[in-house]
Amino acid sequence: MKLLTTIAAVLLSISAFSQDLVEYENGTFSQNGEELSMEQISDLTLLHQAGRGNFRRGINFDEMHKNPYLRGGNNTLNLVGGVATGFCGLNGVLLSYFIVTDIRSYIPVAIPVVLGATTGLCVVSYKAFSRIASSPKGCLRKRDKQFNKVADKINQAIKATNLKLLVN
Repeated sequence: MKLLTTIAAVLLSISAFSQDLVEYENGTFSQNGEELSMEQISDLTLLHQAGRGNFRRGINFDEMHKNPYLRGGNNTLNLVGGVATGFCGLNGVLLSYFIVTDIRSYIPVAIPVVLGATTGLCVVSYKAFSRIASSPKGCLRKRDKQFNKVADKINQAIKATNLKLLVN
């Protein structure tokens, strides 16, 4: 039994070091020292069903880095949307406070509904503000953050696939 466990551990360690992991650095993806195109990364995200949203956001930040008009329009839209949803969320919090303090008009269903709606509005406001990139360098930072997430998710999917193959 010890021999079987040792053999399994050796096989797992060998497979862990010989995997074809995707790396990201300074705007380029690579695998085994070869540079990958964005189409190949897109295909990998579809194949492994990992990091698709992060890849799309990274591409958007890359386009905003190149086009200042696109960045300005995106920032304006996110600023207006963030302020509007934050204002509505604040009003909802105040409304729920008045519902709770006025015991006679207490409706047990109203409080969770109002609190749920205002929480959702606050989340939307936060996400809108997080997508604002005021400078081209900010776009690059956000692009790199998203693309690093893509590489990590693809690598996790590759490791999980290899582990399933070893177990079966």
